[in-house]
Amino acid sequence: MSTTVIIPTKNEIIGVKEILPKIDKDWAQEWLVIDGGSTDGTIDAATELGFKVIQQRGKGLGDAYRHGVEIASSNNILFFSPDGNAISDYIPKLIKKMDEGDYDIVQISRFGKNGRSDDDNAITAFGNRMFTFLVNMFFGGKLSDALFGFKIVKKEIFKNINLDGEFLTLEQQMSIKSCKFNLKIAEIDGIEPKRIGGTAKMRPLETGYMLSKQIFKEMIFWN
Repeated sequence: MSTTVIIPTKNEIIGVKEILPKIDKDWAQEWLVIDGGSTDGTIDAATELGFKVIQQRGKGLGDAYRHGVEIASSNNILFFSPDGNAISDYIPKLIKKMDEGDYDIVQISRFGKNGRSDDDNAITAFGNRMFTFLVNMFFGGKLSDALFGFKIVKKEIFKNINLDGEFLTLEQQMSIKSCKFNLKIAEIDGIEPKRIGGTAKMRPLETGYMLSKQIFKEMIFWN
């Protein structure tokens, strides 16, 4: 099965220069940088490294994902962030696991037996685990990490489960929908390093409110 790697960016020049050169483009058939209006040289840096850069039509991470999936030419879609939170060497591991098990989704888990997050603080560590627990409790899942976006998913599945979330709500919604529809999921324990460059876009109180709101919405509107 073929794979398109979608790399969303917005003012991530430090990560692009440090992370993207470590990538072996033979790992996947297509690589798309979906840029949300960078002004720091991210676009030029990615282009110079040989990556195809697509200007995002809308705003936000969710829109970047949906835009990338729409134009991707492969059977499977892998989402990779160049902000330092994702280790590029996990890309071929995700693809191999997907091909071996004919899964619908394969994702990196920070909270499995051999996983960890070096980017979490006390608040985000508690929040990540709490919302994973809530997703499992309310939707019948067995996930160890419901909020990490480093994953590969069948393109057809992504398009059919009607995702309208943004940022972390998109990641949680994908986990919720995977539980609702009994999708075949595999998790690979992995490490989340600290972010490099740029600024973290997550605000704990605002994000927690949005994640809670989404859980209630998904409970009421099951499909």
